[in-house]
Amino acid sequence: MARSLALGLAVSASTSLAGWMIAAHRSMPDFVRRNDVGDVARRFAFVDVGIAFGVFLVLFIVLCTWRGLVAGERLARRAAPLAAMGFVPLLFDHRLWDDRVIDFLTIAASFGFTVCATTRVFLDPPPALPRLRELLARVTDRALYLLRSAPHALSRLDVALLLTIAGALFYAAYFSAITIEHHRNLGTASFDLGLEDNLMWNLSHWKTPLFRSTPFDGPAGTHLRNHATLFSFLMAPVYRLAPGAETLLVIQAALMGAAVIPLHLFARRRLPVWLATLVGFLYLFYPPLHGANLYDFHYLPLGVVFLWTVLYAVDARRWGLAVVAALVAMSVREDVAFCVGVLGMLLVLTDEVPRFGLALAVVAGGYFLLMKLAIMPHFGIGHGEESFVRQYQGFVPPGSQKSFGAILETIFGNPGFTANTVLEHDKLQYVLLLLVPLLFLPVTRPIAALLVVPGFVFTLLSTGYEPLYRITFQYTSYWTAFLFIGLVLALERAAPSRRVPLAAGILASTLACSYLFGAFFQHETLRGGFERFHVGTTAADMQLRAKLANAIALLPPDGKVVASEAVVPHVSAREAAYTLRFGTYDADWLLFQVPTWPEEKDRTVEALTSGTFGVVDDEGAFVLARRGAATTANAAVLSRLR
Repeated sequence: MARSLALGLAVSASTSLAGWMIAAHRSMPDFVRRNDVGDVARRFAFVDVGIAFGVFLVLFIVLCTWRGLVAGERLARRAAPLAAMGFVPLLFDHRLWDDRVIDFLTIAASFGFTVCATTRVFLDPPPALPRLRELLARVTDRALYLLRSAPHALSRLDVALLLTIAGALFYAAYFSAITIEHHRNLGTASFDLGLEDNLMWNLSHWKTPLFRSTPFDGPAGTHLRNHATLFSFLMAPVYRLAPGAETLLVIQAALMGAAVIPLHLFARRRLPVWLATLVGFLYLFYPPLHGANLYDFHYLPLGVVFLWTVLYAVDARRWGLAVVAALVAMSVREDVAFCVGVLGMLLVLTDEVPRFGLALAVVAGGYFLLMKLAIMPHFGIGHGEESFVRQYQGFVPPGSQKSFGAILETIFGNPGFTANTVLEHDKLQYVLLLLVPLLFLPVTRPIAALLVVPGFVFTLLSTGYEPLYRITFQYTSYWTAFLFIGLVLALERAAPSRRVPLAAGILASTLACSYLFGAFFQHETLRGGFERFHVGTTAADMQLRAKLANAIALLPPDGKVVASEAVVPHVSAREAAYTLRFGTYDADWLLFQVPTWPEEKDRTVEALTSGTFGVVDDEGAFVLARRGAATTANAAVLSRLR
């Protein structure tokens, strides 16, 4: 009786408070942030709870009198999931949490654990809703009978796989649409969409040096000192057919969405098919996945689909597919090869296919070390430091040369300093943003110590390079690739009776986190990179697009151009497109946005004041100048700049 009454009180309080908060929706920000809602409204909240509990108590007494205490306990158990209702109006109101991440994550985790616990209570014997269960069983048996008697082709349909493919297609279409729209509204930048687009144009037209990217390195440099993206050769034929930044955004969305298919195929070999399908959709709604997709274009997130293809192929003993997928994954980026090596070690330590796993770890790890410590530094000679040393420069001892060797000495030789670097507030918040949607389940097994290695090495060990520990950048892929592997392995080890409650809890917490940080439910708090990600196009956006199009129409296709940060991705599909804040180099054309960035203003003023460039088109928001042109219109533009 005590257990039933306690459950009843929890259900009554939660549902009545949920109803009260929905009714008081306009006052919720004041209520949650400042506890300011007024005495009358506050009293109503307690009155609602009392009325709800009174209703439950009457039903409980009537049922116990009529059918006994067991029937009353069944009523409480059947109603148990409603005890989580009180979280819903709080979590699904973006006005309350935009700048209070830790508070939100704490409540989201509580919501998930509550749903998990109450679902388990609901399903515990005696069976909840036995008549409903019998009805569902009869309906299921009838549906299976009809399916078996259907035409042969229809009876062989894999509904779960078709749903997963539909989810992948929807994800690809949705993110392609919003990222292209964002790009057209000048939301992308030279770093990184412009430099990647220019690299692909030069690669697909066989320009030298290899991996030439003029927005990144000027006229003569190569992006190979920064990343080994051999996968771009596989993308080149598609890009050649439709050159431009928008093609890269579509490829990115398509491959990130397609990753759900090998994840589903791997999961269904170890889990019931419905649970494997749910794991796939949890991935599609995962907020760190969305953040990585919204910030321009990057190769790192493209590696996840091939990593999971390797895992599925090994699990299915399809060795040819496994080898091809591993080679393609290694080609995506040198750090994806590191992830392939970690995947190989996973196969060794779980005793799945230890020989293949060891070979994978040795080959992928060797490739990573060769690229990172030999080939890439060779192409970086003359640039002052090894690639990406600045991300870990806090580990370089004072007076030492900036190199990965000096960094490794500190990491392994000074564990106290290393711990202080990792245990920072922003990094702990970052880890919570990654784990709370999955209710920490991927890290509950000992093998998680291996699964977190890529994320730990490439993000948590950074010193002061903020993008590495924000979920709105591409670096979340180090975690996403392995956390979902951990999720599948943890669900596989869970007792069958616990899988439904765990799945319900993770679904609840994922949806809550996806609402606030993801791209599907609302866009008021959506971010890509450091900035808010704006979905939709206004009349002002259309005017800005038209002005930029007018200026670009005057540019010859083979003209060398230097442009503002947000303009470069719109003119980067050519041999030479420089980033204005770095210099004008040998550009024949200067295209800049007004007002200019602080880093661009001095170079723009110098170019116009010296008479090197003369204004040939002034669209107000955009100005186009040509080297050697008449300078009669320069004075008017300079007055606006100054």
